[in-house]
Amino acid sequence: MVGWEEVARARLRRTSVVQHWHDAGLARRAVEQGAKVILSPATRTYLDMKYTPASSLGLSWAGTTDVRQAYDWDPATVVEGVSERDLLGVEAALWSETIDDRAGLDHLAFPRLLGHAELGWSPAEGRSWRDYRLRLAAHGARLAARGTGFHAAPEVPWV
Repeated sequence: MVGWEEVARARLRRTSVVQHWHDAGLARRAVEQGAKVILSPATRTYLDMKYTPASSLGLSWAGTTDVRQAYDWDPATVVEGVSERDLLGVEAALWSETIDDRAGLDHLAFPRLLGHAELGWSPAEGRSWRDYRLRLAAHGARLAARGTGFHAAPEVPWV
């Protein structure tokens, strides 16, 4: 069974998977019951959040999430009491009720989705925003060549 963290209010089986999005206490409660956790903290991984308050697309109920905020965090330390061995991975959610075309989806997902992929697959040691923003800059031309729109974040020196 996979459920949002609210399911941790009930008794869970050790085979349960809980998706953390907001309440660290519920994520810890799930782990105490033997469940595993998928991390999708709204303040970091919700792709439907605006990049800045001035962004025309997206929501802001969880705040804004610029490209650096989306990348510059460590999944293994985001919830106190939930260790790396308790984690199955990260998920970047994009709730699509505020977009109505592919251009909107591309804008909200890219380039933040690329950072989430690196966080999910790369060890913490060796990860740094300073180095990542240079690697990310090279993806601008690739995305454009594929016809994928993206938010040209000012904190990235696009090539």
